[in-house]
Amino acid sequence: MYEPNTDFVIVNNGKNTILLIHCKECNSFVLFDDPNDIVYLYRLAEEAPLLYAKLALKKNGLQDYVDAMNWFN
Repeated sequence: MYEPNTDFVIVNNGKNTILLIHCKECNSFVLFDDPNDIVYLYRLAEEAPLLYAKLALKKNGLQDYVDAMNWFN
């Protein structure tokens, strides 16, 4: 789930382990064509937090997502 007050995606893997992903830190590694494109990542975190977490843990995952969104738009 995305927690907007702390800007974290929180994932509970069901084995007494909680994964915290700090969106601001992960998003800082993404290069945007337009600074407003950061909205793609915050919308992803809110609407599909597990996908956000998966992409944040992959090399260039968030960058590839933003690039794809720009290509479609």
